[in-house]
Amino acid sequence: MKVAVKLHGILRDYRPRGARTDLFDVLLGEPAVVRSALDHFGIPARAVQAAFLNDEPVELDAPLKDGDHVRLFPPVVGGADRSMRVFIGGIMQGSLRENTISGQDYRRAIGDCLRQFLPGVEIIDPLELHPDSIGYAEEAARQTLIILAREAGRADALIAYVPEASMGTALEMWEAYHNRRPIFTISPLIHNWVVKGLSTRVFVSLDEFYAFVSCGDFERSIFATRRIQSEI
Repeated sequence: MKVAVKLHGILRDYRPRGARTDLFDVLLGEPAVVRSALDHFGIPARAVQAAFLNDEPVELDAPLKDGDHVRLFPPVVGGADRSMRVFIGGIMQGSLRENTISGQDYRRAIGDCLRQFLPGVEIIDPLELHPDSIGYAEEAARQTLIILAREAGRADALIAYVPEASMGTALEMWEAYHNRRPIFTISPLIHNWVVKGLSTRVFVSLDEFYAFVSCGDFERSIFATRRIQSEI
């Protein structure tokens, strides 16, 4: 198969001798994954901070097909901004008819995981910002809903925890998607149109998401997206 591979930053040091371009058409045997492109140039995995496949952030074991476009990025260096704002969206009232909310322990668990592996991360948690929102009057509730959705669209990433349908979370996901922010959804609703249509990646459990964060792929996805946006 033939794929296009673009090398960014110091990864250009791995270009063939005499090459003056950073975009290459590469022939790979089948089956192939993104890591196969690294092997073609002799690039060690540790030298790659993030990989994009057809402008979507992926891991190095993502499968390739003929005609794909791969972009490889090195780690952030030299005083680059490594700050990160993450919005934790998720079910609150859901389908409950009573004036109450579902269990919210997932917010603390996700926040603890992010803080452990991403020191200095700024977490935007609607429940912390508005702990008494379930009792808000109609106008205050409307304004809070709109403000939180806008915050989701301004964050570097949205984590959406939706074990069941959540209209407020769907609104936050749309705002993040509209603003080209990565959306990491934790949900069994893999066939739901909002989940599969707007999510950058879907995890079926919290444990699967934790593994994604702990191995560094979450951070790589965020900074790769930031680089792509800076080039648009």
